[in-house]
Amino acid sequence: MKFTKFCLVSALATGSLAAQGVFDVSPNDGLVEDIPLEFSATVNLGWDDNVTPSVPSNRGDSLGYTSINVGANYLSFGPQTNIDFNLKLGLLHYFDNVESSGVKDTYNDTKGILNIKHNVSERLYVQTRNYIFYGLEPDYTHGVVNDRSNDDYFLFSTDNSLGYKWNARLATVTGISFRTLNYDNEIDQVNDRQSVGVYQQFRYVAGPQSVATFDYRYLATDVNGGLDSQSHKLLVGVEHRVSESGVFVGKVGAQFRKVDTRSSQTDPTFELAYIQRVNEVFRVRLNAAYDVNDYGTSSSGANFENNQAFRFASAGDYHLSQDLYFTGGVNFVTNDYYGGRPDDDSQVLNFHIGATYSILDNLNANVTYNYTKSYDDGDTLNREYDRSRVQAGLTYIF
Repeated sequence: MKFTKFCLVSALATGSLAAQGVFDVSPNDGLVEDIPLEFSATVNLGWDDNVTPSVPSNRGDSLGYTSINVGANYLSFGPQTNIDFNLKLGLLHYFDNVESSGVKDTYNDTKGILNIKHNVSERLYVQTRNYIFYGLEPDYTHGVVNDRSNDDYFLFSTDNSLGYKWNARLATVTGISFRTLNYDNEIDQVNDRQSVGVYQQFRYVAGPQSVATFDYRYLATDVNGGLDSQSHKLLVGVEHRVSESGVFVGKVGAQFRKVDTRSSQTDPTFELAYIQRVNEVFRVRLNAAYDVNDYGTSSSGANFENNQAFRFASAGDYHLSQDLYFTGGVNFVTNDYYGGRPDDDSQVLNFHIGATYSILDNLNANVTYNYTKSYDDGDTLNREYDRSRVQAGLTYIF
């Protein structure tokens, strides 16, 4: 496995406009070398010591499982156009029937990414960023599902923008986004929702290493089982190159939110990110965000008006040698649910670590461990549990 160079310039260039997630959801995040179209096939075996943690009567049900997937990956940097494509089609199957009534033993595990940026001229570019997921497990770095669901859910998001450089210092980015979240489980379908957003960013080069930003964002959300809402955000920020290998992005501001039939409210909001390539073999990423979001407001028959969410995430990768590298990270999510019924607070701590070893040029062995601890300060959601998963597998690239 060869070492691949990473680029920190992209952090200053994008400014987290798409809000795709806590981190970029693409596995090619930060790469600056082309990857010709390649295909892969993966087989994993794993053990889950708490298959249905969100079902109190069946917590602690331990089962072995297997997951299989096939995928494709492509990354191209052209004179005018950059293309990032990644696709995984998979299934996860528990060897024994899950004890909880109405819970399946086979689930989907499908994810797709398509990002394209085209430079129309030296001043003008257009960009589209698209993400699709159909499966079961929450991705704490993506920031949509806060807890494990009992059935598959479908998530699609698209963000399309146009950037224009007016002069040597001033540039603007104008965009529109759409996101839909739909659950297969009839009970969870009250949490189905669609959001449409528009945004305008002004970017001013304040110095050789800094860009000052001002963002306006509008988001309208239609909720299947709850109250619709509208949100306006005003953010001022800075994107600063701390060193040749470190970039900091910070934004703070106010969020003005209106829930149907309720009075308007104003809350603080912020987004912080730091990327550091410590050396040629070690990279770390940190991110924190706080806002009142429109996801996770309905759960197990409980409907809330608001979900005040704070998210922190860290991730790192370390290449011990040409053939062996390690990955790891921590995610922490705290949710304050209120409005419409007794308030509830929940926190989720998720820790993961993994290793990948290149047996041959096109055959990799991998092992991962994932631990989740969920706390619940109320009596509505009932999300108090521990969960551990360990998995090992092989990936063949062709």
